Amino acid sequence: MTNSLNRTAEEWFGIKADPGDVKKLQEYINKTYGGITPDILNKVFSSGEATDFLTVNETYFFREPAHFAFLYDLLPSFEKTGIEICSAAVSAGCEAYSIAMLIESYNKSAARPLAYHIDAFDIDPNIIETACRGVYNSRSLREDGSCFRYMTEPYLEKLEDGYQIKGILKKNIRFFVHNLMDKFPPKEYDIIFFRNAFIYFTSRHRSRVLSNLSAVLKADGILFLGVSETAGVYHDGLEGKNRNEVFYFQKSVSGREPHELSFPTPDFTCSAEKPEKDTSDHALSAKNRGQTALETDFTAEESQKTVKPRKQRQKELCFDISTVGNILSCDEKSTELTGQIQRILQDNSFPEGLDGNELVVSVLHLLKKGNFSGAGAVLDYLEILDDSSMTAFLRGEYFFYQDLFTEAELYYRISLIKNDVFWPAGYRLSSLSSVGVLKKYRVEKALEGLHRGRDLQYEVFIGGFSPDYYISVLLKQKAG
Repeated sequence: MTNSLNRTAEEWFGIKADPGDVKKLQEYINKTYGGITPDILNKVFSSGEATDFLTVNETYFFREPAHFAFLYDLLPSFEKTGIEICSAAVSAGCEAYSIAMLIESYNKSAARPLAYHIDAFDIDPNIIETACRGVYNSRSLREDGSCFRYMTEPYLEKLEDGYQIKGILKKNIRFFVHNLMDKFPPKEYDIIFFRNAFIYFTSRHRSRVLSNLSAVLKADGILFLGVSETAGVYHDGLEGKNRNEVFYFQKSVSGREPHELSFPTPDFTCSAEKPEKDTSDHALSAKNRGQTALETDFTAEESQKTVKPRKQRQKELCFDISTVGNILSCDEKSTELTGQIQRILQDNSFPEGLDGNELVVSVLHLLKKGNFSGAGAVLDYLEILDDSSMTAFLRGEYFFYQDLFTEAELYYRISLIKNDVFWPAGYRLSSLSSVGVLKKYRVEKALEGLHRGRDLQYEVFIGGFSPDYYISVLLKQKAG
């Protein structure tokens, strides 16, 4: 039954639920309804009962203040038109109220007050009720946002054991229930805040969430994600930007719409009535991996055929990081090149003369598109030719994007053994640590690799951001 709950949670919410939370939900269903059936699962998930167990509601005022400072600088450019803002996965509402406080504070000194509206939503009906009430305890005011603390004072009424948002702040905010896995109602926003929630989504559902967000961003609209989340963002409609050490995403103005993604609908069939899925590598189809339709996929037989017959492996190919980065920066060129390589590998089990840089581009491009079968086939061929740190890292990425973190960790470690300044591998290892001495050790090693290898331009491998960005993230992990 636990497997059935896990599958249902992923299809409804797009998240990989914590095993302890799933167990609590299972106990609740058994106690409340006497057992788990497809109809009961449908009721529990559609009514919002499951969200109390499976979603995280950590929030406080002016969290990650750099984004608010950035927004404040942008406000003058919207004085004539007004500004539409969305606070996605708003939890108990602190983020939406922080945005409103910021704009109200700006309006007090502005020559022309700025008209604004904020749409704020969350999947949990109960937490949205909390946001509408606007009553908070002292934990909602923390040191992280202390530089904006003065902005909260005019809008928070002191209670005996907390604070109440004053009514004047609510007039421009609309709270509602919405699931990020679903398309938005017809509307467009200048700015979307979607912070510290993206990390909970599985790799195969992240593209769906980003497509839904991108679809309601205006041209040149801005998307803010949490500081530690940006490395996992790859989407045709969003371009990573950096201004004054603030990292954000802007809607692409190329005129090319993001491709449509297809996803399975929630399946409420219990495991007792349905055999477990075959989760072997080749059995995971394009549909249940969340693969897009941009690139031709390989069948299991074709993928296996590409690595036979074996040829004597070279010790190490020569890679030029600038070349890889230049090709990846142009999506059309990457797509065309990847298609050519896939066709060559399908037609010839061991073609001669394929360029190592182009093979690396193909693997990265296919991974970013969610085409794991295609990426695996090209990577199989690359591994025949090359035994370097880069190829080991790419195999780690192949597993990382499928949430197979144990396997990914092994290949990241191999990559660092082969080349201890290949800092993307160190960064990934540090992100997979969670506790105590191991985390501190990995963060230190990642920082060391970054400082020693930063001139090697390896940022093209994990999101296109500079080494300085990853250093700032690692320093934050170290301080925490």
